[in-house]
Amino acid sequence: MKKWIAVIALAALLTCALAPSVSFTEDRSTVLLARAIYALGHGESYETKLALGTVAMNRLDDPWFADTLEGVLNEQHQFPIGNRYDAESLAAAHAVLSGKRALSADALHYQSLASAQPLDGAPLATVGGYAFYR
Repeated sequence: MKKWIAVIALAALLTCALAPSVSFTEDRSTVLLARAIYALGHGESYETKLALGTVAMNRLDDPWFADTLEGVLNEQHQFPIGNRYDAESLAAAHAVLSGKRALSADALHYQSLASAQPLDGAPLATVGGYAFYR
């Protein structure tokens, strides 16, 4: 009997040690947001990724945009959604979905600082390689 208990305990320890630890549930909305953040912010700082995610969440709360996150992210020519994401983009997605914001609630648009045709008006903020606007 002691031998079986030892075998079961060893199996449980090995399973815990070898299985990847997962700290968040990766539902469809979270993964879509992480993929959009990665597509836009790959190579940018975590703060920039939070700011990009904040724009998506601000749009979700605004009556002029779609009323689901998937709808906001799938609006034509707004957020590219690639097939990849990394741990930092996923962490930023989880953070903004949990309520963390890097910009004010009126930041609804973003543009790369490298854009050939900058938007009119002064940006609300500049974070990394992006300017954020009302």
